[in-house]
Order: sequence, then structure tokens, then C-alpha cells
Amino acid sequence: MPGWQQFYEKYSDQVEVVVIAQDAQVAEVAKPWVEKAGGTYRALLDQYNVIGKSYNLKFVPVGIFVDEEGKLVRTVGSVNIGDDDLQNELAEWATSGTVPKAWADVDKDTKLRSLTAEEKEADARFQLAVVLLESGKRKEAIVELKQAFVLDPQNWLIRKQLWAIETPEAFYDGDVDYGWQKEQMAREKGVLSP
Repeated sequence: MPGWQQFYEKYSDQVEVVVIAQDAQVAEVAKPWVEKAGGTYRALLDQYNVIGKSYNLKFVPVGIFVDEEGKLVRTVGSVNIGDDDLQNELAEWATSGTVPKAWADVDKDTKLRSLTAEEKEADARFQLAVVLLESGKRKEAIVELKQAFVLDPQNWLIRKQLWAIETPEAFYDGDVDYGWQKEQMAREKGVLSP
């Protein structure tokens, strides 16, 4: 997020930056990460995965770039603020208001596909897990997230929420433990393989 802060400081009079944390837990869990990043831009929490469902997203981080009329100007997808090309495109858009040529492929009329039956059930279980977490029923929430993950194994939002709730020390004790995540993916691959 430091890259977004630098961008925001440079172009805050021309654009608005909003970071949206995807976390099934309460805002207090996500807040330290936002504070650690030192962002002075707006930070929101999407506890119920509303954004993810709206754009059929199953991973983070992604960028959603909209103009002042709320219209998409770039295809929703993965972003890396450290990428020089993206930085140049953002600067062009911020200073001129002109959509960069690299973004011209955005299909503003693209209809999002409907969720499959498995994805719908996975989302219902995810939503139930959020309610259970709010009620202090962590173990029951983990059961629902595990079932959601089996139903939609490519959904990294569900997977990472399960991991963070089940093994918080790999996420909330200092830096995120990416080595643990790789090991966990290998363990899960064995479980999910036919």
C-alpha cells in the first residue's frame, strides 16, 4: 500500500483512492494493516464480500478504476502499483482525464456471468461464517468456510479468510507468512485432488 500512498499524495487533487479490505472478521482485524501502511486515503471494509460478488472476483489485490460518473475505465483485474507501466497509465489518467490506450480494451457492456450452484452455496456458507464469527462462534465459522472452500476451491477470498481465522499467527503476528501459505497450498492440493 505504500505505492498507493505515494500516488495519492501526488494526485489527490485529481483522483480519489479508496482501499477496500476483504476480511470476514471485524474492522479491528483489518485496521492495523491499514494503519501500518500509513495510508491517508479512505479505507473501507467489505466484510460480506459484496465487491467480490459484484465483479466475480476470487482473488486480491485487484483494481477497480471508475471515472467521476462511476463508469469503469479499465477492466477489473489484478494490479501492481509497483509496475512502471501502471504508474504511468495512472498518472496519464489523473492528469489528463484521458483513458490510457492500454485500458481501451475495457468492455463497459460486459455482463458478469451468473454464479454456479456451487459458487452460490459457497457464498451462502461464507455469509453464514461471517454471522457465526460475529456471534463468537469461531469453530462453527471455520466449518462453514471449509465447506465453502471445497465448493469453490479457486476462490482465494474464501481460502484466505479460512486461513486467517484458522491460523491467525500466519497473518497477524508481524508480516504475513507467505512461506506458510505455500506449504498450506501444497497440503490442500493433496486433499482436493481426486
